[in-house]
Amino acid sequence: MDKDENTTAPNQITDLEMVHWVDEQSSMRGMAKAGGKRVETIYETFQELYDAILVDGPLVISSPIVDVTIFAPCGRFEGDLIATRQSGRNVRRFLIRSDLFEEEYGSVTNCIDHIRSNNAADCELEIAHLQDLADALELSPTTIVPERDYGRIEVDLVAALQLLHIVDDLNGGDGTYPPDFELGYCVGRLFSSIQNLATLEPDAVKASEYEQSYKERGRKGKSRDRKDARLDHLFDCIQHLVDQNPALSRLKPLDVAKLACQDAVSQNPDLWTQGSGQLEQYLTCFASEQKYRKAYRDLFPETG
Repeated sequence: MDKDENTTAPNQITDLEMVHWVDEQSSMRGMAKAGGKRVETIYETFQELYDAILVDGPLVISSPIVDVTIFAPCGRFEGDLIATRQSGRNVRRFLIRSDLFEEEYGSVTNCIDHIRSNNAADCELEIAHLQDLADALELSPTTIVPERDYGRIEVDLVAALQLLHIVDDLNGGDGTYPPDFELGYCVGRLFSSIQNLATLEPDAVKASEYEQSYKERGRKGKSRDRKDARLDHLFDCIQHLVDQNPALSRLKPLDVAKLACQDAVSQNPDLWTQGSGQLEQYLTCFASEQKYRKAYRDLFPETG
């Protein structure tokens, strides 16, 4: 752990029912680095860790590959600890029970090493959150409503509920589940799928819609033809300015192009609904394409 950064974040998390993606500065890692208290010696026991978190805030263990945040929650799991493991956009959550800590981990270092492992699985917390989300959406593992239009998230949730329902039946229906790796892994994968759908799918759909609309605009507006027309128009405006005032040829081409673009937009605003922010790209075309190259060099013999 000597290569990692172990710090406490300045604020305590009280609710982690949903995961929100934020910028680095607003993340737990960013806040810990900016205003946290560095942990020089890792804690030995659950109680030491718990007491420190209550005083100083969540413990953040940061590395280039994975971040782990351990905090003391309120509500249902008060008195225990919850850890989140984040690697990229993959987020797993773990319940660290005070009464089972010695038996399961033995030390804080072992606990952290276990959570950081790719193979770590803990189904209890994920099951609780899955059931909470299912209750909020009024989903049942045994009742499918034919008239209901189930979304992809709801389909995955029902699948997870059905898996839990089967395991519950096998264990006598008392609502407790054995911490088998297979169960934690299966439910964890479903939970990760739900998280991805909730956080990534809207972005993917939006990107797909934008791509389609962009293609439509390109077909309707003949975007390549419009770009060529803008190049010709801008070059004419640059040429006109330099002809009117030869001293402009001693300026940087980009400065003259900005003035010419103002004239071009004023003359033909429909043509310039886009493209005015690509002047440097247009100047590169003037300097490299055979159609414009000689005339462009004549306009700017010293600076072009």
